[in-house]
Amino acid sequence: MKLVKINEAVSMYIKPVLKGKAEQRVMALAVDKAQKPFIGLAREITKSKGSVDVPGFVDESKLIVVESADALNWKKKKDLEIKNIGEIIRELEGDDRYFIGLEDPDIWADENGKKHVYFTIAFKYKEKEGYGVYLGHAEGSSIEKLVASKPVLAPVGKFRGFKEAAVSLVKKNNCWMNLTEALLVENGDELSVIVSAKAANISKPWEYKEVVLNPKKIKIPLGFLTLQLGKGNKTQLKEIKYEWCKGDASPCCFFPKDFLDRGDLLVGIINGREQKKVVNGKRVYGKFRPGLILFNPKTGKIPWISPEPLFEDPDARTITFASDFLRTGKKEGILYAHINDSFIRAYKIDGRELEKYVPQN
Repeated sequence: MKLVKINEAVSMYIKPVLKGKAEQRVMALAVDKAQKPFIGLAREITKSKGSVDVPGFVDESKLIVVESADALNWKKKKDLEIKNIGEIIRELEGDDRYFIGLEDPDIWADENGKKHVYFTIAFKYKEKEGYGVYLGHAEGSSIEKLVASKPVLAPVGKFRGFKEAAVSLVKKNNCWMNLTEALLVENGDELSVIVSAKAANISKPWEYKEVVLNPKKIKIPLGFLTLQLGKGNKTQLKEIKYEWCKGDASPCCFFPKDFLDRGDLLVGIINGREQKKVVNGKRVYGKFRPGLILFNPKTGKIPWISPEPLFEDPDARTITFASDFLRTGKKEGILYAHINDSFIRAYKIDGRELEKYVPQN
């Protein structure tokens, strides 16, 4: 498949790797990395109202099983079936909201090879703006033999819910410190922040710990900034404004430690969005693009964020949203992202060049 270089670390496969039939929109590809031919999950939109570029749009969706022989040409196999998911949904439904579908899958395998799938269980409020979302969980010997359990995270306090799990690759102090997106409501405004959550048992409810990346309050320790800018170069510190992720932020996944090693820290991908803008009198979303972080799997904190996004798809109006990384060689891999919430593209990642984007700790 033809490649076009975007920057030194990222090249784009021109042809989409997964598209729906006709106007069918698909997004959020997650891959079972232990199985060949490759099996994965994706989100398929079943009903839509509004535009993904404008606040207030509503998508209804379901999860589908997809397959590929080469990881670059994916096709739908069937709708995903999860045993007991209907009962879980009915327990969560209320008079003030209605179920709009399952969204945004993530696949993680434990040390015994058991598959754990995390996904959003989404509800739309009837009488007010916004959503109530739960981070759902199911497990099984394969993603086609899943049994649902109770959500691992649920709406609480100022959070309307949690989604987009990034499960740690490292277990510390007999638990995992994971990242998720949380829908935070402050002063009547909703934004997506990244929070840490502690899991003593990966299948049972997780413990919310704290907000570790609030787009409106980004503070990075001086040591990491000077490492990036060069020793003694403090005059540029005020120029790093992190505009690419000051609107919303969501975690994607972590690179394997032997692919990109930063000692006790993990290198991860997040998706950041610029702040909303007003265009021709209408409020519209800013651009969503992938960027890099360093993550401490012991504390759950993020001590470094890249000052600029890693790349932007040339066909993106507003959305280049990374969903999973598949390693294909010692220093090579494929990053999947959906464009404008419409189709899925693949990007070849050069690990040796990516090294240059991340400071040594």
